[in-house]
Amino acid sequence: MNDDQQPTVAEITREARARCLAIGGGALEAVETLRAELEKNPALGRRAQGAAGGMKIFTTRLEGTGLRPALTVTYVYDAPPPEPGLIRIALVSPVRFAGGDTEF
Repeated sequence: MNDDQQPTVAEITREARARCLAIGGGALEAVETLRAELEKNPALGRRAQGAAGGMKIFTTRLEGTGLRPALTVTYVYDAPPPEPGLIRIALVSPVRFAGGDTEF
């Protein structure tokens, strides 16, 4: 980020926060760490198609631990000038594997 760039603000929506609490095992703490990282690097993850206007939709995966499953996190990045960019972490869900122990 340059000195003349506005910082990006990232937040966890109420729904995503509630989902993290339901998942448990440190899910909220992991997503909070991601939230802080997104303020520095808003384009982490894989960009999805279909966002309207200047908004961009991204998904990323957080590896699991012994206490919680791997998580898929979806967030929306909206950066209309001249305001600072705003990221909303909107969806958090456990990664489901179709083939048992299959990993990506």
